[in-house]
Amino acid sequence: MILFNIIQNNEKKAEEISTFLIEKQYTLQTHIDVNSIFNSHSKNKTIRVFFVTKALLYNTIEQEIKENFYSEDMIIYATPISHINEEYGEIIRLKVKSSKDV
Repeated sequence: MILFNIIQNNEKKAEEISTFLIEKQYTLQTHIDVNSIFNSHSKNKTIRVFFVTKALLYNTIEQEIKENFYSEDMIIYATPISHINEEYGEIIRLKVKSSKDV
């Protein structure tokens, strides 16, 4: 399993992405964070959509997000989940789309 992250700067788009992901059964729920990103020249608002999903779905989800919601400022990445509580892990395994169903 992975924690999939999508960072961009539009809150409405974050909600649309979340709806899309849940309807496609790529995840059961998403989290939306409003943050600030700092670099050497500026401070900007960013919106992060993140969710737990199956690692084998990464390429499919990334491709569909880019096809349907692309923006120049978008950053997509995932981090592996080494541990997850047993109950939630089982729900993800049972209810999130299988990579063979894609």
